Amino acid sequence: MTRILREVMKLRAIAIVAVVATTLSTGAMMTPLSAGAGAATKASSPMATTLAYLNKGLPNLHRKSIAYLAECVTENAYCQARLKGAQKIARKANAKLAVFDAGFTTATQLSQVQDAVQKGYSGYILSPVASATGCSDLRLLQATGKPVATINSPMCGNADYTQGTAGFVGMQTQTYFTQHVENAFASCTTTCEAVAVGGYVGSDLFTRWESAIKTAEAKYPNVTVVSDQPGNFTASDALTVVQDALSSHPNVSIVVSSWDDMTRGVAQAVTAAGKRPGTDVRIYSVGGTIYGIQQVKSGAWSETSVLLPVEESAYGVVQLVRAIAAHKSTPGFTYLAKAPAVTKGPGSIIITASNAAKFKPEY
Repeated sequence: MTRILREVMKLRAIAIVAVVATTLSTGAMMTPLSAGAGAATKASSPMATTLAYLNKGLPNLHRKSIAYLAECVTENAYCQARLKGAQKIARKANAKLAVFDAGFTTATQLSQVQDAVQKGYSGYILSPVASATGCSDLRLLQATGKPVATINSPMCGNADYTQGTAGFVGMQTQTYFTQHVENAFASCTTTCEAVAVGGYVGSDLFTRWESAIKTAEAKYPNVTVVSDQPGNFTASDALTVVQDALSSHPNVSIVVSSWDDMTRGVAQAVTAAGKRPGTDVRIYSVGGTIYGIQQVKSGAWSETSVLLPVEESAYGVVQLVRAIAAHKSTPGFTYLAKAPAVTKGPGSIIITASNAAKFKPEY
C-alpha cells in the first residue's frame, strides 16, 4: 500500500511539473477559480458583476487575512488614496489587510511577495511595479493555490486582464493614454506645435505614454511634437522641460502632461514665458485631482483625465473577496471609465470646464 501511494504521488508530481512547464512556455495562467454563475459575460460586464456583488452586501470573512502588495502606498497622494479604498472594503468584509509597500522597486516587491507566500494569506491583491517582474511575482502567488486579484497595471504582456487571476481593475492602460493624447491633438483645427511631458523613462507608464504620443501624431498629422521629454512626475522637472521647449519653439500651442502634480510646473513655465495658460497655450493633464479640477474650472488648464484610486483598490478587494468566499473569478477588464463616479457624474474620463462640476475628485 505504501509503495502504491508513493507511485501515485510520483505521478502527481510529474503531472504538476508538466502543467507548470506548459504554463511557462505558453505564458498561460492556471485558473483555480470558476467563472461560474454571475461571471462577466456580454450581458454582465466585469464592472457590473463587481458592483452587483458589492451592492448586495459583502460576506463576512471572519478576519481572514489578505495581503495588499502594491508598488506604492505612502509615496504620493494617489497611492495614499488607493490604500484607503482597499482598507474600506476589507473592513466591510471583516477581513484583515496586511500592507506591503514596494516603494516602486521591483526587488523589494519580489522580497515582499516571497514573504507573503511564506506567511500564507487567504488571498492577494497585486499592483505590480512593472509588467515583466509582476508576471513572475504573480506566478509565485498563484502557486499557493490562493486567489490573486490584480489592479492598476496590466502584466504578462496583456493589454489588461491576465487569465487565471480573480480579476483586473484599472484605468491606466494603453487605451486610456491614447484617448487622452488624441483628445488634446483633436483640439487643433489648423497646424499646431505640441510639447509632451511624461513620467519616468523605462517605466511601463512611460512606454504607454510614448506609444500614445506616436499614435496621436499619426492620426493628427497637423500636430508636430517639437519636444517629448520625461518630467519624472515632478513639477520642477516639468518646469525645466517646458521652459526649454518654449524658448526654442515659441509658437507651441499645446502641452500634454501625464500627471497633475507635474502639470503645475508646466503652467509655471507657460506663465514665465509671458504666455497665458489655457489661452495662449492649452494644457492637457492626467489625474483628475482636486488641484487639477480647480485649474480646469478656472480655465488655466483645458482638461484633466480622470483617475480613480479609491475605486481601483476597492473594486479589486471586492473581486478578491468574491473569489475567497464564493470561489468565483471576475474575468475580463474592470475598466474604471465605466465606474459610477464617471458614468453617473461627468459621463467621460475627459474633464473640461463643461463637466468639471459633475466630478468629485478623490485626492
